[in-house]
Amino acid sequence: MKKKIETVQIWSAKGLSDLSGETYVARKRALLNGISMVNRLQFFKPEDEVAALQLIEILEQISRLKETLLAACRAAETLSSADSKIAAEKVFILETIGAAEKPIRKVKENLRDAAEQKMIGSEKLDQWLLQENRLKEIKPWLKFSGTALEEERLILEPLFSLYTHLKSSIRTTVTLPDGTVRKSTPSVANFAVKNTSNPELRTLYFNALSACFATNSSVFCDILNAVTGAHLIRASRLGMSTLDYALVIEGLNKKSFEAMGSAFSKKLSDIRESLRFAAPYINQGTNRENSPTIPVALVGSALPHLEGPESLKSFDGTLREITLAVEPYFPEFRNFIEICKQGHWLETHNYSAGSGGAWCVEVPYDQAVVVYVDYRPNINRSFETAHILGDAFFRYSISGLPMHERRLSETRYELLGRLFEELFLRRLTQRASSPQEKAAVLWHGLRRVMINLIEIPFRFRLSEEIFEARKNGYLSVEDINRLTRKCWNDCYADTVEGVDQYIWARKPHFYNVYNADSPHHDFQYTVGFLSANMMLRKLEEAEKEAVPGISHSVLLDNATLTYEEIFTKNFDTDIGSEEFWTNAIEEALHPLREIRPYVGELNRPQR
Repeated sequence: MKKKIETVQIWSAKGLSDLSGETYVARKRALLNGISMVNRLQFFKPEDEVAALQLIEILEQISRLKETLLAACRAAETLSSADSKIAAEKVFILETIGAAEKPIRKVKENLRDAAEQKMIGSEKLDQWLLQENRLKEIKPWLKFSGTALEEERLILEPLFSLYTHLKSSIRTTVTLPDGTVRKSTPSVANFAVKNTSNPELRTLYFNALSACFATNSSVFCDILNAVTGAHLIRASRLGMSTLDYALVIEGLNKKSFEAMGSAFSKKLSDIRESLRFAAPYINQGTNRENSPTIPVALVGSALPHLEGPESLKSFDGTLREITLAVEPYFPEFRNFIEICKQGHWLETHNYSAGSGGAWCVEVPYDQAVVVYVDYRPNINRSFETAHILGDAFFRYSISGLPMHERRLSETRYELLGRLFEELFLRRLTQRASSPQEKAAVLWHGLRRVMINLIEIPFRFRLSEEIFEARKNGYLSVEDINRLTRKCWNDCYADTVEGVDQYIWARKPHFYNVYNADSPHHDFQYTVGFLSANMMLRKLEEAEKEAVPGISHSVLLDNATLTYEEIFTKNFDTDIGSEEFWTNAIEEALHPLREIRPYVGELNRPQR
């Protein structure tokens, strides 16, 4: 009999995701009590260590409670996206925290004065001050007093909401081969594009998406101009470029980023070989079987006759394979999964109306995580599950770390998510029961190369071009389309027929819906993908007995050190060198090398 673990319930009835339930209400009450205390104590000047540390603990709990309540709201939205009470509750939490910013800032000033004037001899207070100063390096806009940069946030957050609402209000129209006319939101159509292996269906949905966004392009163009304009204003006030301050947020040195860019440029021809290799197999069963290029609608598509491993046909089977893949490196993962099950932290029911989705956020007050995976029994969704569980495991592993000591960013989450994907890919490849099964796994590995080393760099380049052009004034739809064609050709060259012309309207990443602070939501995927490949290689080179210890150190360091320091400390490796990224690209291209002996399996069976 399994030992029962006491932990917060999340997706369960009356769990944290129930905003009227006791669990949520108790945490909301605790937040309001904490803010009430800060309001009363904002003019209190601590004179001893006990008083100072109590103030720090109050600030810590307010921070944890805020993130916990917002996590609960996100879970509630997933369960019932049409419930306007959830949106109102989220606004209430944000406004409550916003109203408390001034007294919180005053309490911090009093603590800072006590530390700087050496009124209190306390190592813990000195450490808190050090972390507060470092926070201004990670988030440079905090150096400005008061609300000097608040207007950008006041502009950006409503714009992100406007983009989301607009996108959910329009409809794509697809006429299926049997004559059925199907209308859906762009999210549902995009899910069909990502998860169907039928080339005809994929093309129909892709064309419907493109037509839909072309029709509505002028409105999305206006929003994109506003979003990029706001980020440019903030960058100007900081005396930085948009890329510079995105890198500061990520804790990634520009030297390392430029080294990656240089290696990428030199290896781009080798990377494009993945598209050239895939073209004849993707084109099978179409009217262009002898074409050396891939139609834009079919870039990165699955092959309909390639079935993944039987073990991935169920969520439990997928979870078992992921656990076996990562356990030699992260022994605590199995226990984490058991806690997820007992606390119902992980939900896989389709609540997203067929649009798909996978996300996780931390529940820091309860040292927990909330995870959602709209699971489908295919290889693509299995890898997305591995990714999101890697991200969730990382967040859970650092849940005891004080909030003000963390140096978290999108790249940190991507590193662990991509590392779990690579471990999963290695296991499935090594344990494939047949050549056909191995070909299916390696083909998915090839699809990941196309996305992370061609599509994502294209999106980053386009974002940078849009920022640069926006400095000179308003950009029209045709201006953005022209930049799209240029960047597309720079990355894809002659490997693809056509251009994903309205990707800038379709992808929320260009509007940075996921992170209001950063102007970029693109390069982080490629950095995480490449560095995860190199990290796995370094782990495989280490002595077997040392691997769990190194992996545990990586989890903690990934939350507190610069990106360079993670690799220097644990692997004695300089990611500021071009050689590191060249080797990382070579490592990441392993599916292209390994799949060649199985080309016979890629040919579609003749009927």
